[in-house]
Amino acid sequence: MNTINCIVISFAPDKWGTHDLFKNFYRGTYTFTPDIQYALSGAANHFHKALILLQVAREHIARLNEDKEQLEKYGYTPAQRGKELSALIESILLDLYSSVDCTRKIVTFIYKSHRGVKQSTRKFFQAVKEGKVEETVPVQIRDAFASAHWYSDFRRMRDALTHSDIGACHLDDKSAKVSYMHGALATNTRALVIDDIFSHIDNLIAEINQFMEKIFHFLNSTLEDRDVWQICGIFDGRVYSRWVRPSEAKDFNSGICDSFKWFEKDENPKCPFIGKCEAYGRRNSEQINPADPEQAPGS
Repeated sequence: MNTINCIVISFAPDKWGTHDLFKNFYRGTYTFTPDIQYALSGAANHFHKALILLQVAREHIARLNEDKEQLEKYGYTPAQRGKELSALIESILLDLYSSVDCTRKIVTFIYKSHRGVKQSTRKFFQAVKEGKVEETVPVQIRDAFASAHWYSDFRRMRDALTHSDIGACHLDDKSAKVSYMHGALATNTRALVIDDIFSHIDNLIAEINQFMEKIFHFLNSTLEDRDVWQICGIFDGRVYSRWVRPSEAKDFNSGICDSFKWFEKDENPKCPFIGKCEAYGRRNSEQINPADPEQAPGS
């Protein structure tokens, strides 16, 4: 049987965003409980899931014509395609809210001992807005939450989607825009109607992305410049690793090789990046002295 040699690179700081950088280096500064570690992963994963669902939802728009054809042919339609698209849209919105919620959990865990910090997304946003959060919480954090003017309407929509029925979608023949209506978000006079739901979602994604970028950009500035164990990647079924400081994380050449201790032995396969990776090149010229050896998973 032929064997395919697979190389999967996971250490790529030149391609990371602010969240990726924090996720890979927080262990040198913070000790997170398991639920906060899940929240750190969830902040990005829910956001990326929303982007995937958005692509699927865009592909579903054309199928709304099936509802229209049924209506014209039979005088009735169960609006199945519209319901399917509504379900996708509502899943997108709920995942986006989850990414905000996960980001808040990280912030309030780090600053939990400060006056005014609430372990609730709604209450923490409100406390910041009302100036009830102690100024010992960095101004960059307070400003990021205070400037999120989109949050109140978004939270109200999320509550309706969580505790109520599915909404409805309609394709406008002239504008080719998809409108979205939800009865649970009605005022005294009319139900909520978003005339262009995809434009609304695009704007919300941009706002949330900017919000998260502000938070993690600041949190990265709080990281201590200590060696943190990193996985280089999986090469031919084996995990390779290195030690890197946040200030050194520039590209795949950053840090100091850790796996040379076993792959240089005759009985073991060599790293495929020998002679190419500068981290391997400095394995003997610099001392590997991580501040906390327990940073390495499994140590």
